[in-house]
Amino acid sequence: MNTTQRIVAAAAAALLLAATPAGATTHEPAPPAEQPAGAQWPPASTHGKFVPYPDEASQPITFPACDSEITIAPGDVDESEYRALVTAEGDLVVEHRGETTADITRASDGAMLDEVGTDGRSFQTFAADGTSLTVSGSGSGIVFPYSEQEAQAFAEAGLPEAFLFLSGDLAGTLTLEPASEPGQEPTVVSAEITENTTEYVFDLCDLLDQAAADQQTSTS
Repeated sequence: MNTTQRIVAAAAAALLLAATPAGATTHEPAPPAEQPAGAQWPPASTHGKFVPYPDEASQPITFPACDSEITIAPGDVDESEYRALVTAEGDLVVEHRGETTADITRASDGAMLDEVGTDGRSFQTFAADGTSLTVSGSGSGIVFPYSEQEAQAFAEAGLPEAFLFLSGDLAGTLTLEPASEPGQEPTVVSAEITENTTEYVFDLCDLLDQAAADQQTSTS
């Protein structure tokens, strides 16, 4: 799991993490998303002030899905920002907000979803002891797994492997094994969907199939 890329997903389109809605297809668990090197995350406290994301938030994210590879890249709209606060118990809470758009492309056929908009608000809670990460959010977002455990949680809930939802709330928790050395990422032990009231859920694979068909029609 790359926590920098979890923030990137929030900044550029999505609700990062394992969790969410209804709509059903059965897919095999996917290996982790391809994650470029990024700034240190989780961040230091911003003492309640909303601030811009690090430059790494503008980098595309590529992950296996839809019998191919999918790339989600930031679109033309980015009004996203975050703030970080430390609770009395030492947990770090990071809040994300702002409207964004993203371009979604499938490698196998070049099918593309252009300027897919999201406008949700989400929260990440990093446990002080490093053993869990909880994510919750509302509004609209794009969701896909960052680990096999998250993909399995999707499958067990009957969810698409990657999808767009337009409204509602969702939440999930990752159980982590803290890194043994500084600079290493923690290991995802398990993932659980804890809340799902999302509505208007669309499988990204189906949307890309429709886009491919439209592109073929327009060129024939």
